[in-house]
Amino acid sequence: MVDTEQPANRRLPKNFLTPWVLLVLKQWSLHGYLIMQQLNSMGFAEVDHPTLYRELRRLEKDGHVESEWQTDGSGPAKRVYRITEAGEQLLMGWTEVVSGYQRMIAGFFDLYAQAFGMAPPTTGGAPTAEPDADGNNDATES
Repeated sequence: MVDTEQPANRRLPKNFLTPWVLLVLKQWSLHGYLIMQQLNSMGFAEVDHPTLYRELRRLEKDGHVESEWQTDGSGPAKRVYRITEAGEQLLMGWTEVVSGYQRMIAGFFDLYAQAFGMAPPTTGGAPTAEPDADGNNDATES
């Protein structure tokens, strides 16, 4: 029996998290919890904290991100991540891969429209505002 409540699109291609993490860090230097909130707001609800932190450690080991402990402010120290020049180069390389997925997905929707005689349901775009210190994002969807 097919489970129609859990769409297959919840599974991502291997390492597809990489360009999204790099893109978030291109916009902001953030600690892991805020990175997770940004990813969740972009539709990555299935990414758990251990997966994100493994990815951040791998990216840092490979020289694509760097981190430092932020001890100012209230609360415990937080490791804040930022993209490096090598990370920016990797992100630019990912544009070809993501562009290929975009073409593939556009083809899917074109075929869907032909098969059903209508456009598939859509959702809003990704938020565009910077998260505040608590990780809240007051952006409207584009």
